[in-house]
This record gives sequence, C-alpha cells and structure tokens, in this order.
Amino acid sequence: MRFSNVRHHRVNETEAPSMYTIKEDIEYSIQIEEWNGRRWVPFAAKDVQLEFRMIDPYVRINLQPNDKGVFSTIFKIPDVYGIFTFKVEYIRKGYGTFTSITRTPVRPFRHTQYERFIDAAYPYYASAFSMMAGLFVFSWVFLYNREK
Repeated sequence: MRFSNVRHHRVNETEAPSMYTIKEDIEYSIQIEEWNGRRWVPFAAKDVQLEFRMIDPYVRINLQPNDKGVFSTIFKIPDVYGIFTFKVEYIRKGYGTFTSITRTPVRPFRHTQYERFIDAAYPYYASAFSMMAGLFVFSWVFLYNREK
C-alpha cells in the first residue's frame, strides 16, 4: 500500500493556510493505492480513520472513499489551540501498513473575532447600568438636598 496527495484546507478554499483558527471547518483528503501484482489500483475500504491530535486525539473520524481511491472528510477544529497533527495510520492484516503525519498550528481567536455582546452576560450589563443610574440619583440627591 502507498499513499499520496495528502491535502488539508479550509472548506471552500483550495490552499492550506499557514495556521488554522479554532472552530473552523477543515477538509482533509488522502489518496491511497494498493499493489494488485501488476499495477497500483485505488484502495477500497471503509475503515480508514483520521485522527486530529495534539497529545491525545481530539477528533477521530472515518474517511469517506470515492471510486478513485481518494479518502476525504470534513470536520470542525475543537476549541483548543496548539500544534495539532493530522494522522492517518492504517494497519490491517494481509496489507502493508502506512502512517501519514502532517502537523499544523491552531491559534485562538484574535481579539477582534470574539462576539461583542454575549447573551449570558446581560445580567452583568444590567447591573453596570443600574449602578450608573444609582450613582446619578445619589449625586442629584446629595447636591440638591437642603438641610434646614
């Protein structure tokens, strides 16, 4: 067995970026061929898996084959950043084994990519505005209250 044409990129793009951002959708593909005694033919199996791992696998997913021996899948990057590895390791009795390893960095969101107003924080927003209103009322009462 042999593999070639290992590619990974964002969905709806064609080139691999220098680094990915968390929670992006990635498309991964690899071409696998087997020797039938005379020539290399496309490999057909449904048990080829991709691991997207740092130390332990964060994503383990089956690759979907097509009739040309290209195995591919689409998955979402987990909410963890660091140096990740795309790893396809195929070990099966009666076949040769192969391991494909490709490393890529994953970074967190930039400060401009986070949501501006988070729904869960509305009680905190309300408390800040109520404190401002309370300070205004206290200042008005303190300044304009006459002692007799």
